[in-house]
Amino acid sequence: MSADDVARVFAIEDKVDRLKAATEGVAAAQQTINELTRIRRAVIRELHDEGWTFARIGAAAGLSRARIHQVSTQGPAPEGLFFGHGALRVLVPEVRAGRVLGAPDPAAAQRLAELLRQLGFAVVVENFLPGRPLDLNRDGLIVLGGPELSPSLRQLVTADPRLRRTITRAGDARRGIEDRAARRVYRPGGPEPHDIAYLARLPRPDGRGTILVIDGLHPPGSLGAVRLLATRLATLHERAAGHLFSVLIAVKYERATGEPVDADLLTPVYRHDAEPRPVRARR
Repeated sequence: MSADDVARVFAIEDKVDRLKAATEGVAAAQQTINELTRIRRAVIRELHDEGWTFARIGAAAGLSRARIHQVSTQGPAPEGLFFGHGALRVLVPEVRAGRVLGAPDPAAAQRLAELLRQLGFAVVVENFLPGRPLDLNRDGLIVLGGPELSPSLRQLVTADPRLRRTITRAGDARRGIEDRAARRVYRPGGPEPHDIAYLARLPRPDGRGTILVIDGLHPPGSLGAVRLLATRLATLHERAAGHLFSVLIAVKYERATGEPVDADLLTPVYRHDAEPRPVRARR
């Protein structure tokens, strides 16, 4: 919030309106602080990994060595940059009754939102009706669900050059994901309850940003993907950075409850391009 913004709030005559505006301003300022603190921690980590001492980093930044060491451990985790910066919006299908093919577990969106808030993000969960086109040309989108839910999602994921969904008219039993490089199709199965989840950062239709897609082949897969994001985020960020990418996740879950008991990378993290892209594009 700039000095002009503060002056505008101060000039509001109605006390309640002034209180609301001040409260909104504080929230916006705190979000900006979270973002900048995360970026600062990430840069310090990158320089230190490149061999810079804390003393050298401090001298370059105009801070003491002790202060650099202190701020390198404070604030939102640097690996949160995996999700980009700014406010995030989680899109999830509205399932009013029964089971919808491609829909995530009902708890997945809330667990993901809680994780993102713990990482210092402002998060909104937005429902969409299955079967209809989606506006995917928006900043900060994370979509929970598969290509069966919307023609817009189908078009989005079919552009993945490394992993391809196999969708047949035979129904749910034949759903799988093909690893084109390995020439192998992964499908859930085995002696223990097991599912597969797809995680990818893909380009927006308008080419002005990216979208994160989380899609379990069955509901437990979506919960497993969120579990992996909570437990292995640093690894994902290290391997994917700001690149377009896709990866498959193996999820073991309790048969009775559908709760994941383990989630791990099933394939390499496939980068789609040579150069990193901004996770979000500012308009």
